[in-house]
Parts: sequence; C-alpha cells; structure tokens
Amino acid sequence: MKKNILFTLLYCSTIAMAETALIIQPLNGDEQANTLVQIGYVKVTPDSLLVFSHGDFLLSKAAIKDIRHIRYGEPNESTGIDDVQSATTCRVYPNPTQDRLVIENAQGEKVYIFDINGRLLQTANLQNGNATLNVSPLPQGEYLLLLNTQTVKFIKH
Repeated sequence: MKKNILFTLLYCSTIAMAETALIIQPLNGDEQANTLVQIGYVKVTPDSLLVFSHGDFLLSKAAIKDIRHIRYGEPNESTGIDDVQSATTCRVYPNPTQDRLVIENAQGEKVYIFDINGRLLQTANLQNGNATLNVSPLPQGEYLLLLNTQTVKFIKH
C-alpha cells in the first residue's frame, strides 16, 4: 500500500513540478501544508491520511471523513476548494453519486480515480475539459478524483 501511495504522490509531484507543497484542507478550513521535499511517504488507512517525513516522523494527520480537498501548490495561495473552483470554474457532480460522475471545465487531458488506499481504479480522457464517468461498477465508498493538480473526494452510494 505504501508503494501505491508513494507512486501516486510522485506522479502528482511530477505533474506539478513548479508546485512546492501538498496541502490538505479539512472541512473546518484549517490547511495542513508540507513541502514536497519534507515528505517521505503518504499512508492512507481506513480512517486517516498520514504524511511522514523521510525519517518516518509523522508530519501531519487528517481524518478521511473530514478531508474537504487535497491539492499541490504554494501554502495559503488558495484557502480551499471554493477558491480553486472559482478560479477554474471546474465542476464535479453529483456528489455523492450512484452511477455517474460529471466533470465540467477541468484542466488537463486525463482524469484518474483512486480508491482510498491509493490504488488506481479508472482512467478517462477529458474532451475539452469535460467527461461523464461511469462509476456504477465501483463498490460503495469514498474515492479520490485527480484532475491535473486538483484532487476531489467523492462518495459512491
């Protein structure tokens, strides 16, 4: 599982080379930011997202159920998903969903769906920033949708 999360983190960091931090925003709005050079690996448990240093020191911890948004960038350049959405006008709906997920006005060419353990489950191409994803085969649960450098959590019922 560590390898899947580390691969995901490394993949995302290569997409966002100019970005300097992994920023986790819980529902309460208080950002937790760690620079990419600080991070050794990220571990996802059924309840938490844990960020560790190269020396296995816990840098930050967030409850999965309380995470609103995960992104790469400069700390405090944006205060949350509303700011990112207003800047890019990207929409992902409905959330929660049962069978399909609609993406509108996203940046990039591809979209990736990961399970909460960091395993890549689905990849789709965006057509002019838009896509409709069939998520009906996915079991009920929480998932992460990676759109360029933006990550959105969605729930499948």
